[in-house]
Parts: sequence; C-alpha cells; structure tokens
Amino acid sequence: MPSEKELAIAGFYDGIYLFYGLANSFLTLGLDFYWRARAAGIAKRSAPGALAALDVCCGTGDFTRALQRAFGPRLRLTGADLSAAMLSAAGAKTPGVTFLRAEAKELPFPDDSFDLVAISFATRNLNIDREKLLAALREFRRVLKPGGLFLNLETTRPKNSALRFFMRAYVKTVIALLNLLSPESRTQYSFLKNTILNFYGAEEFSALLSAAGFAGAAHKTLFPGAVAVHTARK
Repeated sequence: MPSEKELAIAGFYDGIYLFYGLANSFLTLGLDFYWRARAAGIAKRSAPGALAALDVCCGTGDFTRALQRAFGPRLRLTGADLSAAMLSAAGAKTPGVTFLRAEAKELPFPDDSFDLVAISFATRNLNIDREKLLAALREFRRVLKPGGLFLNLETTRPKNSALRFFMRAYVKTVIALLNLLSPESRTQYSFLKNTILNFYGAEEFSALLSAAGFAGAAHKTLFPGAVAVHTARK
C-alpha cells in the first residue's frame, strides 16, 4: 500500500494536472519536448523489437505519446500512475493506450511482463528515501522480461559547478514565478523545486540501478547538461 506521503504526492499532482504540461514547458523553456523525443529515440534504438511497454508514473501521458511516435502502432503501451486526475488527462489525449491507477512499488503485473519499462521526470518523486527508491526500481525490474530495457529520463545534478549553480538559481526563480502566477499551487511547485534540486547525479543514479539488480547501467546527458537518460537491462 502507498504510504501517507506517497498519497500526498499524488494529491499534489491532482491539484495541478490541468497546468502540469504548461508548467513543464515554462520551467524548461520548451526543452521537455526535445528531451522526451530524444529519450524515446534511445528506447527505440536500444529495444527495437519491443512489443509491450510500460510507462510508469506516466502523469498526463506526454512520454507515453513520445514512445508511441517513436515505435509506431505495433508497440502495446500501458501507462500507470497513482494520480487519478493525471490518468484522466492522459486517457483523454492518448487513444490506444491502457491507463490504470497503480503505485510504483506495487505494480499489478506478473513477473516478466514487458520488453520495455520507462519513466520520465517522475523518479525524483519516488525518492522519499534511498530504500523506497530502490524498492520501486526493483519493482520495475521485476515486471521486465529477461533482457528487457529499463529507461529513465530525469533531471540530474550537473558535474560542472557553474552549470550546477545556474541550474539551482534558475529553478528557484522559475518556481517563484509559478508561485506568483498560481499561489494556490504553491505547495505543489515548492515540492517540484525540491525534488529537482535534491535528486542524484548521473553517476550516482547509475550506481543505484546496479544496487537494484539491473545490469549494464549507462547514461547519456542531454543538452544543456541538467537532464540524463539512463538505460539498464534485466
């Protein structure tokens, strides 16, 4: 069962689901579309024969649609999220995909169900603590078929100290502007700021994937250096 804090996080996103896409684009200057397209392309090149895929913590389905475009109609897609409001928005915009409400650490699928499991800009929300994040990653691995691909698209702490300083200043400034524009969502946007700024660096997350039992963990940093795509195998 999801913890009280995990249910609270889902509730946060229930409160901003109508503006979530616009907030993402505002925060990233529209680069979120580019990052998702790049990550979906990496998934296609890394798992060209995938027939069944799961988009975990799919939110409003933006990455689900990126995977649809990259793979075409032969890929059978399932989206899972704990926020009912986010799933409602995803279903309305993404025909041909099965969406269901599920907690990341307790996915309602048998072992070895998917050729591809992916998550986009949501892993940081699972990072309540290291053990809870590891539990979620192990659950993602459980539902992968042997040899299947796990792909993670997420913000990362840049290695370059100047870029790291700029990223922190930029995120804080943009979140402050969002709070001014939508003061009733201040709690949600402050939560978003903290999850972005406190997530792992790319090499640290690769090590975490190995600790969760994945093999061959690797990553690629995307422009401008504050986002990384990680891949690993079961």
